[in-house]
Amino acid sequence: MEDKDLTRQEEDLSGPEFAEEESRDSHDFGNWPELVGLVFTAVVTWLIFAFTG
Repeated sequence: MEDKDLTRQEEDLSGPEFAEEESRDSHDFGNWPELVGLVFTAVVTWLIFAFTG
């Protein structure tokens, strides 16, 4: 990988280049991080209201 590749934005990539980069990036976590974040936010919100009245 060259230095110029590190600074390229998604808007600078052509369609085939973007698809190839996405296939190289094999991280597919699904929806569970968003669900865990939502539950965590709900718990923190409940704690704030439970202890501050």
